[in-house]
Amino acid sequence: MLDPNFHWEHEKVRWERILFIIALIAVPAVLISCGSNSNSTTTTPTITVSCNPVDVTVLSTSQCTATVLNLSSTLVNWSVGGTGTGSISTGGLYTAPATVPTSNVVTITATSQAQSSLTATASLTIVAATAITAVTCVDPGTNVAASSVSSGNQLACTATASTGATVPVNWTVTNTNKLGGNIGSISAQGIYTAPLVPPPGAGVTITATSQAVSTQTMSVTATVIFGNKVLSGPYVFSTSGRLTPAKLFWARVGSFTAGGGALSGIEDTNQGGTSNIVTTQRTFTGSYSIGPDGRGTLQFCEGTSSSCPLGSSSVTAFFRIVVISPSQAHIIEFSSQATTSATTTAGGEILSQDPSVPGAGNGNLSGTYSFNFAGVSATGTEESVIGDFASNGFGSISLGGPSAPGEMDINAGGPLTLVSTSYSISANGRGTVTLSNGTGIGSVSLIFSFYPVSASRVKFIEIDPVPPVTTASSILVGDAFKQQTSSTCGWGLSALSGSTVLETTGNASGIVVQDLANFTASNGSASVVSMDQNSGGVYTQPTGTGTDNYTMDACGRGTLSVAGHSYVFYIISPSDAVLQEVTSGTVAYGFIMPSQGGPFMDSTLTGSYGFKMGGTDAAGTAGNREDFIGQFTSSGKGTGLAGTLDLNDFGVTQAGVGITNGTYLPSGSLRATIALPLATTPSATTRNLVLYMVSPTFFYVLDMDQSPAGTAIGVINNQF
Repeated sequence: MLDPNFHWEHEKVRWERILFIIALIAVPAVLISCGSNSNSTTTTPTITVSCNPVDVTVLSTSQCTATVLNLSSTLVNWSVGGTGTGSISTGGLYTAPATVPTSNVVTITATSQAQSSLTATASLTIVAATAITAVTCVDPGTNVAASSVSSGNQLACTATASTGATVPVNWTVTNTNKLGGNIGSISAQGIYTAPLVPPPGAGVTITATSQAVSTQTMSVTATVIFGNKVLSGPYVFSTSGRLTPAKLFWARVGSFTAGGGALSGIEDTNQGGTSNIVTTQRTFTGSYSIGPDGRGTLQFCEGTSSSCPLGSSSVTAFFRIVVISPSQAHIIEFSSQATTSATTTAGGEILSQDPSVPGAGNGNLSGTYSFNFAGVSATGTEESVIGDFASNGFGSISLGGPSAPGEMDINAGGPLTLVSTSYSISANGRGTVTLSNGTGIGSVSLIFSFYPVSASRVKFIEIDPVPPVTTASSILVGDAFKQQTSSTCGWGLSALSGSTVLETTGNASGIVVQDLANFTASNGSASVVSMDQNSGGVYTQPTGTGTDNYTMDACGRGTLSVAGHSYVFYIISPSDAVLQEVTSGTVAYGFIMPSQGGPFMDSTLTGSYGFKMGGTDAAGTAGNREDFIGQFTSSGKGTGLAGTLDLNDFGVTQAGVGITNGTYLPSGSLRATIALPLATTPSATTRNLVLYMVSPTFFYVLDMDQSPAGTAIGVINNQF
């Protein structure tokens, strides 16, 4: 019989085994259960949508973003509810419709690509674009509304709504008259910067285009006018004429730096007398003011470094100018604004100087140069000196010869060979040189100072006599131009070819004589000649002889015979030369230039023009020096010329003389006649002129009025 305890122990062991097995099974189950509970909180997929901004102007955009969690893919499909409610890209960029829909609240839906039942939405409110009701441009300096802006200055433009709120816009600027040109620029912030010279027609249109609705625009117009900023940087200038009332010859050449209406510089002057009065390297300060039409005033306070504001009591020289461009202006000597009496009657030009000149030293004069100097002899009579020289850029000018540049013609005396010499250019850009044909009997020695405009052009003034010499000397002033050739003494007859224009001014038996002409040059022959001449108030039109001709040597010196007139010239570039008249009894000088364009038509003279003329105020030997500059506009129709000029009639000045209802008439291939009615005092006058077109932007012009009128010759330049 079994022991009962044995049975109990046996059963106990069996249950312990069963419980142990159950426990082993339960542990993984518990672990699995715990894992299952963790997955139940993270595996539920979710999606959310956000858009920025939530208020969207018509045709504007809002970027929508979907955030997807707990799915294998975060990609979504986008959709917009309703019709006419805009569109949305695959990247979630929503674009509002062109008009606000009936319900201005739009629903954006993002649908999961991995689980199409998973969606989320966002609401956007579509709002109408703010209408542009005004575009206003103000002067940033005064914050006052402005309809005009001067050279290089700015207008600050703003587009506003009826509430006064600023409307986001894109800015553009165009030429009002659709004539192109430099119209300036406008920034994204609406800051318009004017060009230095007005564009054709002078008007610009500034347009604001709504960033929200590109079809919504508004424009304003502005007039661009000249201002002080058109002159800025270094310049070289020259004037020549007569002192009043003594009629002594006068010349000045110098350089200055301009900016902001102020200037400073140096100059050399020479005036005639029993002993010439020569001043060299005189420093000066000054100021200038440029008006809307490009006409302006300029003044020097000489011999000082102190400021020289407009109206200063220290002013020693007064001028009137007309600006052609930032690189060129015409100038005449004038009276102060408080008087109508000037001590000098003279005219000239201002040219922008290459900024590299001061640092280039002797290198500014390198190559072969043709020069054209004019003024008076030691006895006070008219004198012309033209020629050429070769400089090496290191301070030396070489000896002239049969096969080398280096000659000068004084009046009709024929060529003189120049001896070798030296020159020097200081750090301020001023140089000195002596041009001479030797030291023997009949020798000529001319001492000059000069101011390079660039390596291609230099302004000269004679500074004889040098102390202690006190005798009278010649006074010459003019320019030297670098010959445009790759070889020395390689010129031939072909250097003068095609339609050519010439101009000269000078003296014959005490009477001022001025000519303009046009001819066709070909292989030594001059044909199709047209000439206009004013000899002290006697106007004629000399005709070609049928045997008119020209010659040319290898170094660029030539002779020309046209319409009974004889000339010597030195070539600068093809059909461009300095010119001296050697007709018996005449001393005159000028230029030959190639004609570009033509024929002259009514439309040729379209735009705004600056001009300068000089001559005499009466016929014959009674005529005294007069100079005038001005500006006029032309619509290209042959009528309606209008403008203003400033006149210095041998020391008696008139400023702001009106030009009204001027007319012009084409009268030949390059020729036209002009009538300019002037509101002069004490009585109105009309200037009758003949014009020769050198190019569509540059013209020579001659007064063709008969006695008792005097003479006048000059240039017309297109401003814009």
